[in-house]
Amino acid sequence: MIRTTENKYNGVIIDNTTLPENTDEFRDQVLRIIEVAGDKELLWIKIPIEKSDYIPILTQLDFEFHHCDERNLMLIKKLQQAPIVPTSKNFIVGVGAIVIHQGKLLVVKDKYYAGYKLPGGHIDKGESIKEALKREVFEETGIVIEFESILNIGHFKHGQFDESNLYLVCTAKAQSEEIRIRDFSEIAEARWINPTDFLNSDQVNGYNKSVVQAALNNKELKLKEQKIKLRVSDGEVFF
Repeated sequence: MIRTTENKYNGVIIDNTTLPENTDEFRDQVLRIIEVAGDKELLWIKIPIEKSDYIPILTQLDFEFHHCDERNLMLIKKLQQAPIVPTSKNFIVGVGAIVIHQGKLLVVKDKYYAGYKLPGGHIDKGESIKEALKREVFEETGIVIEFESILNIGHFKHGQFDESNLYLVCTAKAQSEEIRIRDFSEIAEARWINPTDFLNSDQVNGYNKSVVQAALNNKELKLKEQKIKLRVSDGEVFF
């Protein structure tokens, strides 16, 4: 028998570890849950890829897709006329690094764009900002860095996959100097250059120029990580 729990937002969550093996039985039990839901607003169910044959059954019962990852699809059913549905995974978070060492700026050039840019990339699932920045810079340049601060936050409403893109430009200190590219599938060149050459180049986009100029002109403009007590164990706070 399928088990359910309730959340604090007046929703019902189906326990996907209790799903029956038979699709007909699955449909009957879900219908029963809908019938007894009462004044609940949303019904949630996460379907693992191994149970993907259950998805058409749910869509026939007016379930809608909410979000997914590589192996799971979350679906919801609206049980009331206009419930509040929280959005999920509707943005991508990236990091970029401003690393200035002995008067030189660390830059990369990828295979898809002619000009130099700051090293960086996406924050992977489960990564902190600091971890992602360190990994991306090392993969693209071979330089080991120490995170220093967040300098700038950029928000782009129509980024990759037409999702909102949140981009955190961070300053970091170099712990090594020798360029050794790891990610040859994407990066064509990495080097240390004079910041003035970067700022004067016609092939560098305006946003990259602006944040580098801000780093040079406002050395105290920094959001540093603060060790404060949080309600969650894996949060990061900067001010």
